Amino acid sequence: MKVSKEFKVGLLVVLGLLLLFVGVNFLKGGLIFGKSREFYAVFTNASGLKPSNEVQLNGVKIGQVLEVGLHPLDPQKILVKFNVDDKELQIPANSEAWLISSDLLGTKCLDLRLDTLPMTEHSYYEDGDTVLSNIEVSLEDKVEAQLLPLKQKTEELIGSVEGIVVSINAFWDTSAAYTIEESMYEVREAIGTFGELANNLSILISQETEMVGKILKDVHTVTDNLANKSEQISNTIDNISAISDTLSNTDIKGVIAETKTTLTEINGVLSMVNSGEGTLGSLLHSDSLYNALVNTNESVQHLLDDMAANPNKYVHFSLFGRKVKGVQLTTEEEKKLKNWLQTQP
Repeated sequence: MKVSKEFKVGLLVVLGLLLLFVGVNFLKGGLIFGKSREFYAVFTNASGLKPSNEVQLNGVKIGQVLEVGLHPLDPQKILVKFNVDDKELQIPANSEAWLISSDLLGTKCLDLRLDTLPMTEHSYYEDGDTVLSNIEVSLEDKVEAQLLPLKQKTEELIGSVEGIVVSINAFWDTSAAYTIEESMYEVREAIGTFGELANNLSILISQETEMVGKILKDVHTVTDNLANKSEQISNTIDNISAISDTLSNTDIKGVIAETKTTLTEINGVLSMVNSGEGTLGSLLHSDSLYNALVNTNESVQHLLDDMAANPNKYVHFSLFGRKVKGVQLTTEEEKKLKNWLQTQP
């Protein structure tokens, strides 16, 4: 079968378009057959990051950067679109996409750092989600951070050296020389004043030597007395220690508490007595018992007086056996009664 030239040309065109499609997808990082998952990340600065840069996970390429451009809602931020080819890879919700340098030349890439902390609820990023982002400090920034303190110290050192040079120049100035000469005169006067002060101090010490000797002697005497009384002082301290030990072993707190309770009860009793409560309070606030005792004493006195005046009224004696009235007493009891009645006033 003969194939026409038109068919061959058409076949070549189709194959060329197919190869072009495959090449473009390959360069963009997309899959030739099927569709990879796409995610977004937002950075404040994406300097050096370009489409087709790698997306890595622990140093292994898992995707590519698809687009880098300004955020449509905030032009101050950069929106980066990237894909992940591995369909089985699950990205936890708190994972981050870091913008890092993949080599010493400063080639940028995205480093996907998965969240390995335990989760109560398993949540993962879905296709089209925006991943948390962060920027790693570049090598240039690190070097600058190391050199900046050295630069500042160098500038401070240069300033100090400049100040020293200025001071030396001012030192050799005519006015400065005059100032130094005046300062030397003042130093000389100060030395003279110091010498005079030392002389006066020497005279004072020589005059007060006797007083100092007496003071030292008195101090020596006091020291000897303390040494002689050391045993007595030791005994006194031992006695104080024994007393303190005894007091510490005694339940002083309990005794004070009981004394306080007793005084409280006594105060309560005295309050009841003052208010007329109870037997003792009634006796103190009422004279009925006193009046009754006085009346009883008067009645007994009248009875005794009547018995002394008229004993036969209360005691009867019978010599012939007649009926005896009153209380029967023996002869001895009658004598005692008569003697007692005679002794009464």
